[in-house]
Parts: sequence; C-alpha cells; structure tokens
Amino acid sequence: MELPDPIVVLKGALPPIAAALLLVGTLGARLHGLALAVGVFVAFWLLKAQPAWPHELWAQPDGRQWLVWALVAAGVLATLEGFRVLRGRVAAVVAALLAAGAVFFVLQKLALRWSNADVFLHVGGGGLLAVLATLAGRRSMANAPATTLPAVVWSALLSADAVLLTVARSGLLAQLCGACAAAVGAAAGTALWRRPFALGPADGGCLALAHVLFVGVGTHLADLPKLAAFAAAVAPFGLLLLQPTAAKRPAWWGLGAGLWLGVPMAVAFGLALG
Repeated sequence: MELPDPIVVLKGALPPIAAALLLVGTLGARLHGLALAVGVFVAFWLLKAQPAWPHELWAQPDGRQWLVWALVAAGVLATLEGFRVLRGRVAAVVAALLAAGAVFFVLQKLALRWSNADVFLHVGGGGLLAVLATLAGRRSMANAPATTLPAVVWSALLSADAVLLTVARSGLLAQLCGACAAAVGAAAGTALWRRPFALGPADGGCLALAHVLFVGVGTHLADLPKLAAFAAAVAPFGLLLLQPTAAKRPAWWGLGAGLWLGVPMAVAFGLALG
C-alpha cells in the first residue's frame, strides 16, 4: 500500500493544531469551536482550493465545499453558545436547524438527480438523523465529566472516522475528518499549561454533527457502504447510555464511552472491509 505524502498530511493536520493551540491556548476552551472551524477551512484551502462562498455554491453546489461551510457554521455556533450569546432551548433549536440544513446543502447537488423517494429517504432521513445525533451529543456532554477525557474520546472517534473514510477511498474527506480530530486533541492538550479543559454541550453537538456528516458524505461521495455509514452514524447515541453519576468517576465514564462508541464503529469497519 502506498504511503501518504507527508506534505499532504501536514497540510491537513497543522492548520487545526495551530488554530487550537493559538485560540484555545490563549483564550480558553470556549474558542474550541472556532478553532475547529478555522482549522478545517484552512486545511481544505491548502489541500484543494479556497472554498467557494455560500452564495456561489447555491448556484453551483458542491457537497465537499458545503461540508466545510457546515463545519464552520457548527464551530461558530458552538463558540457563540460558549460566550452565552445563545443559550438554553434557543441554542438547541438553532443547532438542530443547522444540522438539518447542513444535510440539505451537502446533498443539494445529488438531490437534483434523485427521485422524490430518494430525496425523502436520504435528505429527510439523513437530516433527521443529524438532528437527533446533534441533540444526543449535546445531552451526553452535559452529563460528561468536566475533564479532558471526553475530548480524547471524541478525538478518537473522529480519527476512526478518518480511517473509515480512507477505507472508502476518499483521501480528502479523510484528511478533513482528521483535521477535526486534530483540533479536538490539540485543544485538550492546552490543559497542560492552562486551567483544566472541558467540552460543553455545544461542543458535543458540534462534534456529533461533524461525525454524522462525514460518515454520511462517505456513502454519497465516496465508497462507504450505506450499512457501514449507518452503523457509524448511530455511535454517538451510545453516550446517552452513560448515567450522569458516571461523570463522578471519569475513568469509568471513559471505559463506558469507549465500549458504546467502539461496538458500532467495529461493526462499521467490518461492513466496510467486508
């Protein structure tokens, strides 16, 4: 198997790491979403080209570029909530609307060629799954321990997504997903010199949406089997099985999170490789 070009790997990994170290390392965990947004945007720019502006994509849609803008919007929304510009149910509703809209725009070009039944299944069903996963990510982080452990878990999940997309023969999607994982991991690493780092509910929703979008796009714009994508997409719901009392014992929470995320991801890899 041909080894990846180290220059290409650095183009995807360095922007999110630098953004996380600069923004989160100097101004705190509330800028984690913005660091992810900046890192993914710059990584796509270096790997491919500057993403077209949304008004340009409306006329000439491109799923990969809409994916970048969806992640940027999710990161900015998480940052606004971190600074309490949005809060409570209003923030949850806006996050849910963003999740549904992200699926619509990412699949916009493909939907033009689909039948009404396929549009209902993939756009409607995919949008509903993205909304539920976003809400599940928010709820799970509200009950998670206020340590770096949840960030490590999410970084590991997104890293697994990147490997899954590599199996699906999409180097660009794998690199972008790896950029998200790098942003989360580097942000958590700032706890070494700042006060303890912890993800909030908004970050959980942002990362759950990123996870669902990547595996969903993998089945439409790459070679990821639909059943494998679905198995991976439901992984964040497993975090809801962890009781709030588990947060008092971070090690047990991490063990449970690894189990409930690992089982569906193992199924996804089995289906993708098979």
